[in-house]
Amino acid sequence: MNLTTIQHSSQLRIMCPTCKSGELIAESDTEVCCTKCHASFQVRNGIIDLLPTSEEPFAATFMKWEWTGRFYESRWWRRNPVILFISTGISFDDEYKVISRAANLKGDETLLDLACGPGIYTRPFAKKLHHGTVVGLDLSFSMLNFAQKRARAEGIENLLFIRGDALNLPFPDNQFDVVNCCGALHLFPYPQVLDKIGRILKPQGRFTVTVVRQVEGGTSSKLREYIFRKSGVYPFPQHELETLLTRTGFTNLECHHAKRFYMIMSATKKQ
Repeated sequence: MNLTTIQHSSQLRIMCPTCKSGELIAESDTEVCCTKCHASFQVRNGIIDLLPTSEEPFAATFMKWEWTGRFYESRWWRRNPVILFISTGISFDDEYKVISRAANLKGDETLLDLACGPGIYTRPFAKKLHHGTVVGLDLSFSMLNFAQKRARAEGIENLLFIRGDALNLPFPDNQFDVVNCCGALHLFPYPQVLDKIGRILKPQGRFTVTVVRQVEGGTSSKLREYIFRKSGVYPFPQHELETLLTRTGFTNLECHHAKRFYMIMSATKKQ
């Protein structure tokens, strides 16, 4: 499904990251243009690239090769029972089931998969939402390109990929029924990103998230901040993530899984 069809069928609006007020409309299969400032952005392989001059993170370099995406989703990594038992304490299939139930998907929602990577969650969401629309957003064009290739091979049409920044989400207020962010919030300046997520969710919209978990009796908050500055990964204690979500305006907080170094939570945006 192309951008024009998706926007028409789901009322999905994509805002211009340049002027912040205009809406991006498809001019052709290879370009979108702002209705106000007329800024234009490339559509490459069906992916809207809102960051044409940004460098990709170093780790994303390896996603340029197809075998890397296959490795990520194979029994060597995200489907490896031994690795997952040690690191997360839950299989990927069970994790997806937990997240899908927590999101309370009915089949017609508009869902954002934030930091979607190679689309390991994005594609199953799109298959489940037969009458809905799924948007996968990531910083890495290489990962998105792999995700797009897999989506097309699987015949998924209600799915749109965007290269964008979690700190500058190109959507109007109250756009999405569900936002999912798996394996990335601990890599972001998380208070600011949570604010952005809260803004684009509809009232009573659901937020599902997985993060690196700080095991009980672990490091102090100062040491966690030091780890974040040096490594880019912030391990969350459960109570701290719950506090952040509450301060952001979320309610109905629920922790679905907290084992090993992994945590799955969900919350609802207040009315």
